[in-house]
Amino acid sequence: MKFLLINAVGWFCDILIFLLLARAVLSWFVMGQYNNLYRVYEIICNITEPIVAPCRRLSMRLNTGMLDLSVFFAFFLVSIVRKIIITILIIIM
Repeated sequence: MKFLLINAVGWFCDILIFLLLARAVLSWFVMGQYNNLYRVYEIICNITEPIVAPCRRLSMRLNTGMLDLSVFFAFFLVSIVRKIIITILIIIM
């Protein structure tokens, strides 16, 4: 049971990181809503926005200028939360 839960957390975080990476890459290619990739990009944005929005506010506070580092911060956030949750699960179980 312990390993199943730890693997589930790991897979969930891997999927989030993959979606964040897809969001970053697709943002370079989707130029308008008439592009074929726009619907996929919109779905990925809707899934990842709850993670990226607080990171965007942090990025605005750090005054990064024209450079949007919110997805970059979200990568770190997901990685840190993953390690914390897995460590807690190992200690508790």
